[in-house]
Amino acid sequence: MYIIQMADLHIGSSEPTVPEEKEFLEKSVELIKERIPENEKILICLCGDIIDSKNTSADKVKSDYETAAGIIGAFVNSLEDDYQVMIKCCPGNHDATHMDELMEFVKKVDKNTPPSRQKLGSCYTISEEDENIIFVNSCHGDQYQKGSIDYEALETELSRVGVDKKKIIVLHHTVMSMFEDDASPIRNAAKLVNLIDKYNVIGVLHGHIHGREILTLGEQQCKIVGTGALLSRGNPNVNSQFNIIEIKKNIFLKILNCRYHADGGNDPWDVEELNHSNVQNIFTGDRFSEVYGELINALSVSTPIYNMRMEINSAYENFERDLNTFFHTECLKIGNTEWDYPKLAKMWQAEVVPEELYFNHGSYFKVGEQNGIEYVVESLKRKPTSNRIVLPTYNMENVNQSLDDKNYLPSLVSIQFGKNDKTLIVHMHLRALEANRFLKINICEIQYLINQIRARYVEFDDVKVIISAFRVQRKEKFNCFLKAQIDMMAEEKLTTYVNFKNFEKLYWLFVEKKDAKETITKVNGVDKVYKAMQASNKVMEECGGEPIYSTDIIKMLKELLDKYKELDGIHKASSIQSEKENECEEKIDELLDQIIKKLAELKEVDD
Repeated sequence: MYIIQMADLHIGSSEPTVPEEKEFLEKSVELIKERIPENEKILICLCGDIIDSKNTSADKVKSDYETAAGIIGAFVNSLEDDYQVMIKCCPGNHDATHMDELMEFVKKVDKNTPPSRQKLGSCYTISEEDENIIFVNSCHGDQYQKGSIDYEALETELSRVGVDKKKIIVLHHTVMSMFEDDASPIRNAAKLVNLIDKYNVIGVLHGHIHGREILTLGEQQCKIVGTGALLSRGNPNVNSQFNIIEIKKNIFLKILNCRYHADGGNDPWDVEELNHSNVQNIFTGDRFSEVYGELINALSVSTPIYNMRMEINSAYENFERDLNTFFHTECLKIGNTEWDYPKLAKMWQAEVVPEELYFNHGSYFKVGEQNGIEYVVESLKRKPTSNRIVLPTYNMENVNQSLDDKNYLPSLVSIQFGKNDKTLIVHMHLRALEANRFLKINICEIQYLINQIRARYVEFDDVKVIISAFRVQRKEKFNCFLKAQIDMMAEEKLTTYVNFKNFEKLYWLFVEKKDAKETITKVNGVDKVYKAMQASNKVMEECGGEPIYSTDIIKMLKELLDKYKELDGIHKASSIQSEKENECEEKIDELLDQIIKKLAELKEVDD
């Protein structure tokens, strides 16, 4: 979604003429079409001061709003063929004493559902995609210079939208100014800052200052984004400007300040990126479900994320309740098998590696007769403030061996424990993390370990859980190092399925293989089926019978084996998901789909 932030049109001021204003907006349309891809959603935010009302008669006010409606209406019309356009408005100080006329202007330009006169004079919300945008009258009480907000009405609206939902506020006056001689910011801005923090406000868009501005404030690092006058006065069309803002999943991706120079020749635009902060890498809250959602949103915008830190501070009971609720319906589905995440976590923490996994974490923590959790409990009871209560998974020798593929190297580096008064602290560090599926196993591992500690009479009321990772990626499909059934089966069993035409079983084995995106590339099962089908066909031909398996499926299996070999080489060369890897995986999926289709046809004929 894109926001076009415009402010301070001051239609009716004596300087520019209507033709000049139309020319500027035509140039603006050209720039917007250069900067925003077709068919995107665009919200035009008019941040007040539609007209210039100083010493103006009632007839002139009405006429100026009609002129403004014509100019802005033409601007919107010129974008509608290429974009999904919506326009919304809030009052400025020049509009504050002409709310009836402003309302008529809004009705003419807002072709969706205009706000009521009462809401325009107070506040109202629109929700588009993931964004909740609240338009606020910062001229409450007909203020002319310093801004004034009806804080009671604003807090009611913020609460109605939802405390946890992220929001953007659009108003006329700035929250606070970076200019020493500016006396026009909102009165009692501390109240607004408190509301910003309390109600998860991530951005405030404003005008009024006739200059561009970007600040951050509050615990949420809320962006205060100002734009200069859309139609600059005093020096016609010089530094007339607006902002183009790209936002996705409540993350500001771009904030472009676009200033126009009438004498700029073929390139009249000075476009500057105001947003110099990267996608966030720190995610905090009191519920895993909430913090996890923020991480997934960030990864949908930018991947991978480096030096990620997730922190959850919660009462133990609330931590338990949140995870139990979150994982009540969550499961890992591969083929026709559903895996319960808490059960998977126990498998990953088992002292002996389960046969379904290539490796696990718990087996690294056992030394002699003592397992990892026994060591942690003993250490917490003896010296809870120690910084040596660590469960590591490998040393330098393991790292060196993994470079030559001599052993598996877990992504989990260590889990550290400690206590601070009544708070149990758990810090899990990973060298790499897959967030869509494997992070769910990791948090369930932490939950399992916490409950094991509590069951052994270590007392605590609260938990502080930290998960840090050098690099985080998200994969839609990931098998979490579960072995595909086809690769676990003995050659005799697979050969029996092939020779005795158990197409049903073969079908589901390949469906499961397709559903599991593997970073450990194993093809011994596929290879056994490939060779068994070749051998079966050869025997049938020697006996004078018709081969069971077509040359097509045999060729597909051979091509599939070659593609898996190519993918294995890509994995060994790079740990970052690449276009080459995606293309190879897509081809593997395509081949598996074709093989599954052939097996389904054989199954249908056999039935």
